Amino acid sequence: MSFDKLLDEVRDGMAGTNEAIPIGLPKLGKYANWRKRIFTLMFSSTGAGKSSLADDMMLNACEWCMKNKPKGIKFILFSMERAKHYRIAKWVSRKIFLDEGIVIPIPKLLGWWKEKLTIKEFELVERYRDYIEVLLADYIDIYEGARSGSDIYRILKEFFKENGDYEDLNEYKKIYIPHDPNLIVVPMIDHGNLTKTTKDYTTKKQAVDYTCSLMQGFRDLEGASPFWIAQVGRSISNPIRLKDTEAELTLDDVKESGDMGDACDIALSLFDPVKYKQGSKTGYNPTDFLDKETGAKYFRSIQICKSSYGEDDLRIALAFNGFCGQFKELPRKSELTDSQLRNLVESVKDRSYFLQ
Repeated sequence: MSFDKLLDEVRDGMAGTNEAIPIGLPKLGKYANWRKRIFTLMFSSTGAGKSSLADDMMLNACEWCMKNKPKGIKFILFSMERAKHYRIAKWVSRKIFLDEGIVIPIPKLLGWWKEKLTIKEFELVERYRDYIEVLLADYIDIYEGARSGSDIYRILKEFFKENGDYEDLNEYKKIYIPHDPNLIVVPMIDHGNLTKTTKDYTTKKQAVDYTCSLMQGFRDLEGASPFWIAQVGRSISNPIRLKDTEAELTLDDVKESGDMGDACDIALSLFDPVKYKQGSKTGYNPTDFLDKETGAKYFRSIQICKSSYGEDDLRIALAFNGFCGQFKELPRKSELTDSQLRNLVESVKDRSYFLQ
């Protein structure tokens, strides 16, 4: 019976129905992408860009679906750290830059600076109403504010009941039959360390572990693909550890709980080496990508720390366009001449690389 099920999935794969929805990062996407029944953990330190990377991967998938597979994916985003309209503001800033090459930082967009939007810039922002409305109507449901595991469970269960049926096979086992078997559903927890405690789960660790177990359940029964964003603890700042000039994050760094490392299928660590005065095992010198006038850090690296269905311990160098939260993979350092490297660094720092 189990082998027959395997053969059915193999046949589906041969027919192309198991193909993942791309994340917009081709090298990373070979190992970590949007497909059914995959629990992904992504972790990093404060300010490294973990929410931005999650959003970039999400928006790349939504935009791909708009062109190729309408309504092929659904994100249920628990934005526990940021208000909904601030998150949307960054999406608008990102889309304007990608389409027009125009830089409108969030503080300017929202009027926090003395330098305000011009009338032309405001009209440009207005043009993206339809884009945002399609995202929110067809691809992304946003729930803002910290929530308990039980609250997250209630919201997700209501979604699955509306979009499928549960059947009891016997008194011990039930199955879930989605109305659209090809729809990829991604509960995105950002970030999990903000999960609220309750009278039943009184410590942060208990609350996080409980919510993590719920995500496993949605993966296994409903075929969901949870994406859990976590913050690391302070161990990475230990001076003894930083004596290694190419220190990296590990699963042991994940704050509040080690259960996520065991529960997930894929674990990704996003690292800002300049913040900790470290080099990079990707071969690049991260400080080359530092804008010494503004302090902007354009270099990040991502490591696959765990992959249940493929290779792990792989590292990919990323360029980070922080003002709008955009990421782009860098070529292998070993493939570049000195002249090509200099040109690459300059194109990243003047942002033209992100428009190529």
